[in-house]
Amino acid sequence: MTKDQLERARLRAAHVLEAETGFREGHPARALPGEPRPAYDPDRTTLTQRRYAKAAEIEAMPRPEAVRCGLQHLSYRTLVRLSGLAGDSLLLACADGRWTRRRSGHRTITKEVREAIFAVKAECGPRARLSQGAKHRLMHQYMRERFPTFPTEKIPSHWTLAAVWKEWFGPGGARPRYGRTAEAAAEAGVSGRVVVHRPGQVLVLDSTPMPVKLRETVFGDAITATLTLALDLYTHGLPAFRLTLQSDTSVDIAMLLRDVMLPLPMRDGWGEDMEWPYELVTRSC
Repeated sequence: MTKDQLERARLRAAHVLEAETGFREGHPARALPGEPRPAYDPDRTTLTQRRYAKAAEIEAMPRPEAVRCGLQHLSYRTLVRLSGLAGDSLLLACADGRWTRRRSGHRTITKEVREAIFAVKAECGPRARLSQGAKHRLMHQYMRERFPTFPTEKIPSHWTLAAVWKEWFGPGGARPRYGRTAEAAAEAGVSGRVVVHRPGQVLVLDSTPMPVKLRETVFGDAITATLTLALDLYTHGLPAFRLTLQSDTSVDIAMLLRDVMLPLPMRDGWGEDMEWPYELVTRSC
């Protein structure tokens, strides 16, 4: 930061410290002349009162002056958010993010390490959820097999891999099967926004446990069933549905798609042009 930017950040930090402690330097031993001011005297005011007083003081400040000092957004909620910070941490929190340069990446991520990380990412696809420690061990294994002469001490640590993984691939909170579905959809070119303009273009499948129990036979025990629906986004119709005892499987979903694509029962006198998989969807769809 430049000298002017540093002074503006220090001014913001001084206002925050005055609201927190009653003194712009943050401690009674370093009190400036005239401190503490009546509205910020820690012996007569509470922390909440000082924060509200500081917010009112900033709001009453002329707009050009507040903008010049970067105090136009110093509200009560901001003061609460900055509470507990001190020293360099408070100074950095008060600095405008546009003043500092962007991160230049991690120095330990070399070309070989990058290849290993993407190899581990591909390996995690067909597997169940893996811990960050397991991913780190897979990266070490790949580096030993693929680059045997690479120094072990230069392989990123567990925490560096976790930070890089989150930056490159996101937090990864979805279940692995949902992540694989999203990747398959992206490869098929259906990711992003889809404008539905005809029947049969997009079919949504969903499964939910039924709120009532069913009997497989008249005298059988009541069991939980899963209702699987196929919804046409254009017509909001239900081309097919299935009831599955207990939870559904991939075979049940495949049979549901079979029900969707099979023609409806033909009546006497209907021609071949009426042999559609379901209503309003022709063979060309």
